[in-house]
Amino acid sequence: MKFKHLAFLLLLTVSSIASAQGTVAHVNMEEVINLMPQTSQAEAELNRLRQAYQRDFETSYREYQAKFVKYEDEESTLSPAENEKRKSDLELIERNLAQTQQNIEKQIAEKRKVLFDPIKQQARDLVTKVADNLGFLYVLDSSKDTGLVMAKGKDLMSEVKRALGM
Repeated sequence: MKFKHLAFLLLLTVSSIASAQGTVAHVNMEEVINLMPQTSQAEAELNRLRQAYQRDFETSYREYQAKFVKYEDEESTLSPAENEKRKSDLELIERNLAQTQQNIEKQIAEKRKVLFDPIKQQARDLVTKVADNLGFLYVLDSSKDTGLVMAKGKDLMSEVKRALGM
């Protein structure tokens, strides 16, 4: 009786493991997103924006440097009160430059989100469609640093590439 019970449990375990392996697949979502045609366009737009901000910032910084040099050159000819006022002006410009740099980083991050959220959604939709067509119930992200230690299930990358026309 025990033998039949153990055999039944073993058969049940093996069949559930076998069926679970057929329902789980994996794909590197970072790679899928990088393969999407919209990604290169979004990256190009971000680079243009970053370069424009960088040019503006560098212009402001050069103006600050010129003013700093001018103030240093004229320091010995001015009164202590005027030198203190100029020092305060320079400190204000430094704070404004630091704030500008933070704003630039924030605006670039916001633009990245606006550009890439739809691309990420399209990638998820594409992977979902491919997985549904192949009968998979679960798809794990095998991108670097996602916590997936081992991936023995079906890798969907070749099917995703095919769906992208590659």
